[in-house]
Amino acid sequence: MYFILESMKKEGDKQLFSDFPEITTTMWEEKIKSDLKGADYQLKLVWNSDEGIPVKPYYRQEDIDSLDYLEGIGSLKKPTDAPNGWTICQNIRPGKDIKEANARIKAALKGGAQAIRIQLMKALLPDVPMLEDLLSGVPLQETELHFSGCLGADSIYTSLCKLASQKGTELSQLKGSLGADPLGKMTETGFPIGSLDNIGKLVLKVKETSPEMKVIEVNGSLIQNAGSTLVEELAFTMAMASEYMTILTDKEIDPVVAQDALHLNLASGNNYFMGIAKLRAARILWTKIAEAFGIDDAKAGIRIHSVSSEWNMTLYDPHVNMLRGTTEAMSSILGGADMVNVLPYDYPKGLASEFSDRIARNVQIILREEAYFDQVADPASGSYYIESLTDSIAEKAWDLFCEVEAMGGFRKAFADGWIQEKVVASRKLKSERASSGKGRILGTNAFPNFHELNLLQQIAAPEKKKTDTDGSTLTPLLPFRLSFSFEKLRLETEQSAKRPRVLLFKYGNPAWMTARATFAGNFFACAGYEIVDHNPFKNVEEGIKFGKSGAFDLVVLCSSNDVYRETAPAVHEALAGISIVVIAGYPADTIHELKKAGLEHFIHRNSNVLETLTSFNKMLL
Repeated sequence: MYFILESMKKEGDKQLFSDFPEITTTMWEEKIKSDLKGADYQLKLVWNSDEGIPVKPYYRQEDIDSLDYLEGIGSLKKPTDAPNGWTICQNIRPGKDIKEANARIKAALKGGAQAIRIQLMKALLPDVPMLEDLLSGVPLQETELHFSGCLGADSIYTSLCKLASQKGTELSQLKGSLGADPLGKMTETGFPIGSLDNIGKLVLKVKETSPEMKVIEVNGSLIQNAGSTLVEELAFTMAMASEYMTILTDKEIDPVVAQDALHLNLASGNNYFMGIAKLRAARILWTKIAEAFGIDDAKAGIRIHSVSSEWNMTLYDPHVNMLRGTTEAMSSILGGADMVNVLPYDYPKGLASEFSDRIARNVQIILREEAYFDQVADPASGSYYIESLTDSIAEKAWDLFCEVEAMGGFRKAFADGWIQEKVVASRKLKSERASSGKGRILGTNAFPNFHELNLLQQIAAPEKKKTDTDGSTLTPLLPFRLSFSFEKLRLETEQSAKRPRVLLFKYGNPAWMTARATFAGNFFACAGYEIVDHNPFKNVEEGIKFGKSGAFDLVVLCSSNDVYRETAPAVHEALAGISIVVIAGYPADTIHELKKAGLEHFIHRNSNVLETLTSFNKMLL
């Protein structure tokens, strides 16, 4: 050790790796182009996100040298007691059994939750007796309570104050949020907003008596859950927040007081790095909006609540939702969310269990206690890639926000249907990509569980939500789950009188038949068909004999293109009237001959999975 230290002293200030020559960006680019051997650089290595951001294969210091916000705004994480502290929130949807909901709340707090988000149904307005049952045994002075989904925020606060007085809790100790969000309700129901006179009075009242309680929840998550891009979610959320600021300041409420009455509710999706950058970009945009209302940079700040995106969750193979929830929590924490809410993995089924609640909490507890995510302040700071994404998202969201403002603000743009058009267009792109199979949904349209059944489970279809908007004069943004179309297709199979049987007819070249059998099995399992993966047949005759004896609805030939010319017509002829023969692959050189021989069905990587399976369902069910 002595010799090592002496050597280090002699080295002095000599920098590590100084013996190596500096590699410039030009040198990197030349090497990449050489390795590509003439292939298109942009096509091969640069991908365009849904937000219209071209993402490069690598980033360097020079990519962030020109980013102005790095000097002006400092850390994009709100200061907390811990370097990267956040509040662990548990989601609770009270049903008819309020005592059961109370038991879940107490179990959540005992299990490590620091805040409870109570999702209320539209008609469920809690009075004092109901709150007594719901919050029995819950220490109000220690627990953040966030109400969401109900229009009666003033009534909730009145009941909460009465309950606090009965329990001997000072009103100044209440913390959380009341969930007032008339703009959000307009967005999800299509009903125009009435008078907003009471919201200013409520803000002033709560500020005076319960300064740690937020009044308004700016629910941007419903925009992403309707299918928007991250830029659209961010821009339209900021437009809603700006409109609330305008409403409150027009009532002569101090801008800082108005700001302190708000908190943002944003969804965390499946794009990990974009999710980190989105939350960091939100703080940049809020600083600009606060400045417009005359708030000093030192006082500018907004509380961000990040919750699992519902559109990214699946009904089938629900345990994959645990993985989704984990990566979403990670991006939320690294992005600097103040409060993080991981939804239970069985949330799409409308179920809740002690186990799923526990797993949802423990995701965050593990990230804090075992992965030490709370030990580094603004951990994304300095990352060339994430800083560049942050800047790009902030710039595009700001431009879109300015378009909304130029139209007269969120309410005007929504009333004109402009916001809905933007979101629906993004939703359509996501749906088309998923339908084609290029947008993979693990466990649903990619690598489904062959044996999973959900026949007795009810799926909440978006179409059913329309009954909540009867009589509305504006077009609402309806909730959307990317996997819904595939789930509907698979449920049709389960609910039919028969379950189609598929034989994977493997023969010929081992590499080709194995690859294509795997592809074909996953393809038809997406529709819930029974897959019979037989051992490879020694010859075509053996396969035909087995196919005739097994009462198979579909027989999928799994071999190489070069052998299909002779074998496929023979199998088709032998199984005519017994099974539909499908070819795995697209043998372009012989396609016309095969079609002339009567073969009509081909599945391959360019097949539209949803459309193809829908057509088979029509033939077979």
